[in-house]
Amino acid sequence: MSGIEPFLAAAGSAISTAAPYVAAAGAVVGAYGASEQGKNAQKAADYNAQAALLEGKSRENAQRAESSRRLSTIRANIGKSGATSAGTPLMVLAESAANAEIDALNTEYTAQRQADIYRAGGANARKQGNIMAGTSLLQSFGKFA
Repeated sequence: MSGIEPFLAAAGSAISTAAPYVAAAGAVVGAYGASEQGKNAQKAADYNAQAALLEGKSRENAQRAESSRRLSTIRANIGKSGATSAGTPLMVLAESAANAEIDALNTEYTAQRQADIYRAGGANARKQGNIMAGTSLLQSFGKFA
């Protein structure tokens, strides 16, 4: 014997005593990481939802501006033709305006639905992160019971 055996035995005993605590600490760190990953995914989804709403509003505004130009052109053509704005020309103008508004509202609705999809995905990611955190803790601490 070289005299180092008692030291190695003590170190091995200390390591085996500390191992469950190290494993528990690892489980807590892993659970925290899973939870944070879910929170970050939700933040990213919320950001994407806001971006979708802003983009949708921009498209809606552009669409309304284009519709206004088209309606102005229709009015000018009616006036240039010498027709009165009653009867058929008025009906054409009213239908064009109604269709333009429907298009703008559909654009807004599409943006809202896209934002809702992003938000739902973010909420699901957060729930999944919390479930994974709980599962990690239960599996790790279940080994000590």
